[in-house]
Amino acid sequence: MVRHGVTKQHTAEPADGAWSDRLRHVARLYGDAVGIIDTLRIQGWSEDGLTIPQMRLLWALRDDDGLPVGALAEQLGVNPSTITGHVDRLVRQGLVRREEDPDDRRIVRNYLTEPGAATVGALRRIAGAYMINILKRLDDTQLARLETALEDLNRAAEQSQRDDA
Repeated sequence: MVRHGVTKQHTAEPADGAWSDRLRHVARLYGDAVGIIDTLRIQGWSEDGLTIPQMRLLWALRDDDGLPVGALAEQLGVNPSTITGHVDRLVRQGLVRREEDPDDRRIVRNYLTEPGAATVGALRRIAGAYMINILKRLDDTQLARLETALEDLNRAAEQSQRDDA
């Protein structure tokens, strides 16, 4: 398969209405694509008695287990007191456990428990199978275009995060 690099970075002028319209159109398409899987995720979360913020917290711990409340709040863009309440509920549900940091007892780290990891894993498998069923309907050319576009989108998002840091 041929890999395509970024050949041109378009920086729109504020007066470039066509470019702005195109960006909004692509953003809507992306939102529609994300919405394909959101309904399935929300159904799974509801069945497990989880709210969307709680599930986001579990996903964050799946990606970076052992984060303290402050780091979780920063990563999720919310107030630390908000995270504390969600962690309290997830601890009561047996999905998260708290542990003192062995090097600094002032820091309390949050970890997924086995049931927490199993919950996230099950939702991920269900969503993955659903997406694969959709992706199978694309021909090889369409799948390659989508793969390249998603790789480009992920690189742009990473660059944006680095620029904002």
